[in-house]
Amino acid sequence: MGKSNLLKLTSAVTAAYVTRNRVHHSEIAEVIVRVHTGLRAVTMPRKRRSRAARRSEAQIAASVQRNRIVSFIDGKPYKSLKWHLAAHGITPEEYRDRFGLPETYPMVAPSYDKAVVYERADRGGAIRRKP
Repeated sequence: MGKSNLLKLTSAVTAAYVTRNRVHHSEIAEVIVRVHTGLRAVTMPRKRRSRAARRSEAQIAASVQRNRIVSFIDGKPYKSLKWHLAAHGITPEEYRDRFGLPETYPMVAPSYDKAVVYERADRGGAIRRKP
C-alpha cells in the first residue's frame, strides 16, 4: 500500500473513530498516530529477521521453564508474557519474529497454563484437550 493510500485510510478511520467516540481535542494527535501505526503494521511488508536477533535452541529451551518463561526483552521471568509484551507495545507474533522463535513458542509457563485449565474445570468448565 502506498503512502498516499495509507494516509487516506488513516484519515478515514480516525474521522470515523472521532465521530463515534468522545475524544478530547488534545488527544486527537495521539489517536491519529495510533491509527497510522496500526494500519502501517498490517499493510506494510514485514521485515525479515536479522541473524543477530535469532536465539539458539539452547537459549529457547532455557527460557521456557516449568513455572515461568524468561523474557528475551528484559531477562526477567514471567508466568505469562502476554501483559509484558503488551506493555512494550508488541504482539506475541512480533515477539517471536523479533527473537527468531518458533511459531509454537509458548506465551504462558507450562504449569500456569495447566493450573488455569484445571481451575476452569473446577468451576464447571470443560477441560480442553490438545488434538
